[in-house]
Amino acid sequence: MSPTITKEAFYSADEDEQIASLAALAEKALEAYGLSGADITKLAYRENMTFAIDAGSKGKFALRIHQAGYRTDAQVQSELDFMEYLNGEGIATPELIRANNNYSFIKTQHARVPEPRQCDLFHWIDGAPIRNLFEPPNRSIEETAGHYLEAGQLAAAIYNAGETWKRPANFERLDWDAEGIFGKTGHLGDFRKIKNATDTQRGLLTDLAAKLNEDLSAFGQTPDRYGLTQADLLPENLMVCDDGLRVIDFDDAGNSWVMLEVATAFCDLTESEYFEPCFGAFVAGFRERRDLPDEHLAMLPTFIFARLLSYLAHTVSRDHLARSLEGQQILLQILEHTIPDYLNS
Repeated sequence: MSPTITKEAFYSADEDEQIASLAALAEKALEAYGLSGADITKLAYRENMTFAIDAGSKGKFALRIHQAGYRTDAQVQSELDFMEYLNGEGIATPELIRANNNYSFIKTQHARVPEPRQCDLFHWIDGAPIRNLFEPPNRSIEETAGHYLEAGQLAAAIYNAGETWKRPANFERLDWDAEGIFGKTGHLGDFRKIKNATDTQRGLLTDLAAKLNEDLSAFGQTPDRYGLTQADLLPENLMVCDDGLRVIDFDDAGNSWVMLEVATAFCDLTESEYFEPCFGAFVAGFRERRDLPDEHLAMLPTFIFARLLSYLAHTVSRDHLARSLEGQQILLQILEHTIPDYLNS
């Protein structure tokens, strides 16, 4: 069946309509897993669409529908290979469900969606993301810091495992170097294409990118600081479960600086009362399993700015969503007020 809706019609539709169309595609995708008729509920719609799948006696699952053209087939397969390898090393990641044809993921299409989509399915994880701990009723700082101690341990364990892994011959993942983070061909987009910025803001962003390039080049990419990471340790990707903390969402996994991993975990907590105790706990946990020198930690502001530029680029590439435009303006205001101090440091 060939798609009948145009890209323009799909991406100009409101978010709820896009999600409804993707749910129709999800129904079709579930046939490949023997789960026809399962209940489908929206979980998250960012670069990918994730649905909760309740198949009754067959179990509960998470179905991910990839954004069209966001990852190559080889990149998706490599992500899933990495996750399965980590599980084998005792680092719990979402457990993959293979399709009826034993493939790790499938490609399917529906008349309501303009492109074929890659889809993969995982066992459901019972738990709540650390992000929820910062929302009312807030958890104690001490309890939250305890989870970040474990997050630091996991981040180091993932890096150690990636360092010793004999990667498959066709392994293909992202390079989160300066170009990949905030360059013109950045993986999340190009902040330079922003439409709603003043000339002053554009100038500050350009100056920031130039300084970041200099600082990151000087820091270098030796194996003690740059290697295979999960690359997206946001609080929503750290799940607090009864059996401990789990890391989810390896969609951005690739070669990256350890300090970008740290900056990602804390970039939106720096003004919070949680920051100091949770950051200290994360570093202590990381150092239980791997060295993390003080001179690397001193680079935290550099990597936070690099990460914020990547998030600004992401809002530019997703400006068909209202919340992306809202987030774009918030990021611009933050950067406009903080970039000058960094440039003068």
